[in-house]
Amino acid sequence: MIPKYILLREKINEEILQGTYPMASKLPTEVELARIYNVSRSTVRQALDLLVKDGIISKHWGSGNTVIGKSDSSKKDTVMILLPDISSQRGSSLLSDISSTLLKQGFKVEHHQTSNEFSKERSYLQLMLDDMYSGLIIEPALSALPSMNVDLMQQLLRRKTPVIFLEATPIGIYNGKEISSDSYNLGYQTARSFINMGKKDLGGIFLLDNKSSVLTYSGFVDAIRDAGLSYHDNCFLWCNSKDPVGVSTRSSSFINKFLKQAYNTVETVYLDDDTINVDGIYPVFRSEIESKSIGKPAAKALISLIK
Repeated sequence: MIPKYILLREKINEEILQGTYPMASKLPTEVELARIYNVSRSTVRQALDLLVKDGIISKHWGSGNTVIGKSDSSKKDTVMILLPDISSQRGSSLLSDISSTLLKQGFKVEHHQTSNEFSKERSYLQLMLDDMYSGLIIEPALSALPSMNVDLMQQLLRRKTPVIFLEATPIGIYNGKEISSDSYNLGYQTARSFINMGKKDLGGIFLLDNKSSVLTYSGFVDAIRDAGLSYHDNCFLWCNSKDPVGVSTRSSSFINKFLKQAYNTVETVYLDDDTINVDGIYPVFRSEIESKSIGKPAAKALISLIK
């Protein structure tokens, strides 16, 4: 359930917008507000603190609470979108598909880039918990790893906040709605396309902390196995989605060292992440298999949950 103080903040703000409490007027006392809205004084204080933070009222000891501004700051028609990366081609396309679908249905959109950082993701989830949003569409940070933010996601779900998870549902979330691409099939068909071109010795570069990339790898190597070809352990490289301090698994120099050795054994190295730095000294190959966008299906799924 949404906390009472957030619901009360919404109610008082609506009444300010409607003129029940005009500009420069005093709000009723805390005791009176508690009686009017049938809540505790503690709930009233928390709601008033949020209105002060929003710049709607001023709160001065001994002089009461004065209406100083009007702002339709309500998030009740706003959907938050959290994506690890919105600057890449995939990320910007995904955001565009989600946003356009939601906007056509009358929703407002608030999007944030988590940069595959649990701390950033947590700050935005906490922002949601401090307000009353229509819903959330989230591609979890470092989706192949256990998330430290499961507790906040569970709180949102317990509140009945509509949530759509993209590509992966974190461990510990048992009632989440997930929309994902068929990453396994993408990997399988990509490897098959190389094999059909006569490439019999394959390698690849994948993301160890991204569930979609792990599934793509699974399909890729299954295709190698099913074709009766050799699997070259040392010709598969696992990179980070975001390198920690002092580590450079995504740099062109690091990738080139791997490619130099891999091409002593294999004919083709597949790259599963377009944002990894490659400088063209050694060739890498990307999939030509068209993957359907999950943006519009995700937005439509959220809308159905809201309605």
